Amino acid sequence: MLDKVLENWQEKTPTDILISRLDGTPLVIGFARYDSDRGGAQEDDRIAGNREKVTHILKYADTYQLPLKVFFLNDGPGLTLGSMWNDYASLETDGKGRVMVCTLKMLDERFTRDWLES
Repeated sequence: MLDKVLENWQEKTPTDILISRLDGTPLVIGFARYDSDRGGAQEDDRIAGNREKVTHILKYADTYQLPLKVFFLNDGPGLTLGSMWNDYASLETDGKGRVMVCTLKMLDERFTRDWLES
């Protein structure tokens, strides 16, 4: 839960991944999901919820001057839907380098030390 690892985080927000520096400075808040063959309102709800997480986490990072990023590790056949992948990709665009979405196949290529430390 983010309220257990981030000072002054007010919401009960479960997270799947937390990467911090040795000094405890949080670097990445991550969410892992398996997207089955979804579409329509379910797809929209997932993206809207993720966009809200990004907004809140990046606002927190800016408020406390933290180098915090948001990471979505997603896999499953739902991502093969062009509209769903495009929606996820828009999270990256909106995040201006502070948000990454990838699948397990992309992980080694995209999730790099350079991205973590940028």
